[in-house]
Amino acid sequence: MRGIKCLIVTHGFFGDIIFASSIAKRLRHENQFNYVDYLIGFPQVARLVKNNPYINDVYVSEIPLPKPTHSKIDESKYDEIIRLNPLSFLEPPTIEFQKYAGVRNPVSSYRVYTDFQYDVFMKTEFRETSPIDFNKKTIAVMRNWKPKTYLFTREEYERGIDVPNFGYGGKNRDVETIVERLREKFNIIFVGVDADMNQYQTQNVDDTSPASILFQTSVMKYCDAFIGTEGGLCNLAAGVGTKTIITGDFVHQLYGPNGVIKKIDEPKLGPKYYFPNAGHVTLDPFLTDDEVYEQIVKELE
Repeated sequence: MRGIKCLIVTHGFFGDIIFASSIAKRLRHENQFNYVDYLIGFPQVARLVKNNPYINDVYVSEIPLPKPTHSKIDESKYDEIIRLNPLSFLEPPTIEFQKYAGVRNPVSSYRVYTDFQYDVFMKTEFRETSPIDFNKKTIAVMRNWKPKTYLFTREEYERGIDVPNFGYGGKNRDVETIVERLREKFNIIFVGVDADMNQYQTQNVDDTSPASILFQTSVMKYCDAFIGTEGGLCNLAAGVGTKTIITGDFVHQLYGPNGVIKKIDEPKLGPKYYFPNAGHVTLDPFLTDDEVYEQIVKELE
């Protein structure tokens, strides 16, 4: 045993915090520590982390930051403090974080523990009061899907002339039309924040609000699929067992072979890497909008 008690200091935003939460179960199962506490950067996912039965105490950064700090934590009570580094995306984030934390047998999967009261609401009251047609499948669509899409051809991608906010093709996908076409076959529930908001701006949303990440995660749990891009919301959906279908152009634009942030032949981002046998789908980044619609329907019907 390495010690009795350790503190995991996370690094990154919502999805990274959830990836890092997988460390606790592995350390506990390997009998490396009896108690595992966490210091995380954002309050929006605190309850989801606290719900994890393998985690003891959860501290939230005094100032919301990807690299959290907390002046009142007594570090002397810990046998070991593990401060995580930014991800490389060369292997699944869960594996990378677990290896850094000294897990002997890392695994790519993780679980998100939702709130019981919201789960009950979704199973009972929501079904009774919602106008949703339960003869159709219900899909959760990411509200800010459009600004995280890039419509480019293979040639435009290889040419690599970036248009700020619009990528190598100079335009976003016509998400509105894709969603309206999907609405003809499926129930649509929008989840997440609006396109003009970021993770810093939602820190004051109370957990009792339907707009909270806590509530939204339970919503996704009871949907048949999540549609959007790789990111925190997508990773929460995968963590509660919901099938995810994501457009691949977002990761390709940022981290692919000709990415604007990093150039990686195959960045290990997306639920298909975290849960390889669960049916998660990352669509080809070079599909047209019509082809994106067709592939989503094919995956769900």
